[in-house]
Amino acid sequence: MNTSETQHFISVLNKCKQSSKEAVENLESFNEFKQYMHIHRPVEVELEQLIIEASTSSEARLIMVCGGVGDGKSHILSYLKSKHTFLNDESRFYLHNDATESFSPTKTSIETLSRVLEPFSDEGLKTKGNLNIVLAINLGALNNFIESEEGRGYSRLKAYVTQKKILESVIANEESSDDHIFKYVNFSDYHMYELTEDGPKSDYIKGVFQKVTKKTDDNPFYQAYLKDYEEDPDNSVMNPILQNYELLQCEKIQEKIISLLIQVMVKEKLILSTRALLDFIYNLLVPTVLENMSHQRICEYLKDQEFMDYVACLLPFQIFEKVDASAIHQAMDRIKPTRTRTEKLDQYLIEFKSIEDGADLFNKYINLDQIPFLSKVLSQNSPWKNKVEKDRAQIRRLTKLFIYLYYFIPKEEHNSFEDETYKQFMNDLYHWNKRDINKLAKLYKEDVRDAIYKWNGEATGDLIYVQVGQPQTQYYALQKLEIEPHISRSKPLPDVQLFKFLTMMTIQFKVKNSTYSSDDVIPEVDIDFSLYALLIRIKNGYRPNKKDKFQFIKFVEFIEKLNSSGSSNNELYFETKQFGKSTRYRLQYDDTFDQYSFMEM
Repeated sequence: MNTSETQHFISVLNKCKQSSKEAVENLESFNEFKQYMHIHRPVEVELEQLIIEASTSSEARLIMVCGGVGDGKSHILSYLKSKHTFLNDESRFYLHNDATESFSPTKTSIETLSRVLEPFSDEGLKTKGNLNIVLAINLGALNNFIESEEGRGYSRLKAYVTQKKILESVIANEESSDDHIFKYVNFSDYHMYELTEDGPKSDYIKGVFQKVTKKTDDNPFYQAYLKDYEEDPDNSVMNPILQNYELLQCEKIQEKIISLLIQVMVKEKLILSTRALLDFIYNLLVPTVLENMSHQRICEYLKDQEFMDYVACLLPFQIFEKVDASAIHQAMDRIKPTRTRTEKLDQYLIEFKSIEDGADLFNKYINLDQIPFLSKVLSQNSPWKNKVEKDRAQIRRLTKLFIYLYYFIPKEEHNSFEDETYKQFMNDLYHWNKRDINKLAKLYKEDVRDAIYKWNGEATGDLIYVQVGQPQTQYYALQKLEIEPHISRSKPLPDVQLFKFLTMMTIQFKVKNSTYSSDDVIPEVDIDFSLYALLIRIKNGYRPNKKDKFQFIKFVEFIEKLNSSGSSNNELYFETKQFGKSTRYRLQYDDTFDQYSFMEM
């Protein structure tokens, strides 16, 4: 390795920052760093196939590369342009990035787009040109264009977008009469992770982590790391940036960070782009106090580094406590291990209060071989040895570090922090997307059904509480409601690993013996993780409050649609609860004699 030509570690890391010029994509450039960082994705295979087909077609095609901001559309197009020389032939292909390209500062983006797509307007299609256009466009911009005044001249394109349901949150493959002209790949159909029967995983995020951490000659990060160590080994040993990098090289830590990232995408509905992921890697390696410093300035800072400042710079704190760094960090804060209470963890925290030196617990339960410098200096700087007022903050900080390290690098692996509801949701989501209905019996027959009947209070049998008039505190109304799942059966997908899927499950229930004009009018509700978690809590005895009912108004409406087909037109039950005693009455209508009867049950 020629260290004179290798950059310092912080200089290479800076390329991952959101503000770095490397973060801005340009279809005309695909430099050496981007070439190294490129990772093949299933969406790339689909797009490349469409482009190759267009290159051999006698008819011009418009290939729309749709998606959201920062999801890698431009990066993949730049890569394909560097790979396939025919994409540089301006007589055959024109690549346009709607987010960055404009012909004139006086033209709006819609006017620019109208000019670019003119060969595929209703009039332009009559001339049968031969120039293929590959258009990278965000879904919002596509919607704005086809609904604009300029979009009126693109009725065939609009019809195609509508038929293919490109702008909807569905995965469809409807046929169109213009399939031979228009093609599309939607990055929003793909995700940063995949669904499997063993839980979610992410080959892509894993690939990015491996690009940054693998110990190879072509890895600029690793070579820069080695350069720093060769130039100043004494300083490097206590450099938290390099220590964090060494932690990130551990595959088990990578897997746990990936699991956390998938969790925030599911639980917090975080949209994770490649750009944001690289910025996250920068932020989890570089502490705030060392940001915007040159290599030389960092070396000078480390000479006077205090022990607790070093602790605050370690990777766990960069993941869970750097809340202002990004939306990812804000989401991480909401699922961090310190928010989880377990019996074993409580036991350790009690030990911290009773043991003479808390540093001993680190040695007992944490694999400190992964952080040799911390292992060396912890006992020397242990605040437990000097229990004066000023050391309490240090003890709290180190106790928090213990919890974080117990999550990442325990001496013995455990599942203390496992979220069973999340695990169950991901399993159900997998089988729902796979159309494996037989594996969803519990979801339909217990989880959702129980929550429907218990939403307004737990009754018995097929009785369900309903609201009649103004809400009452003394009397409650109930009706009989017999419901059953409505299943639209289709052949299960053969795929073991799902790359294209929906992140919520659409569930339908119908009232027994009721008739519906079509499947579309049968009551349905979309269940994401937040609603799913609430339904599990309700099944286990939780009573939803006003805030819950406001937040999940769609589920309230779903229950109301079911209730509207119940027996309330012919029979109602009333219940009064006083002094712990419950009395129930029945109001029944006899349509034969057009009479009502009211009696105590």
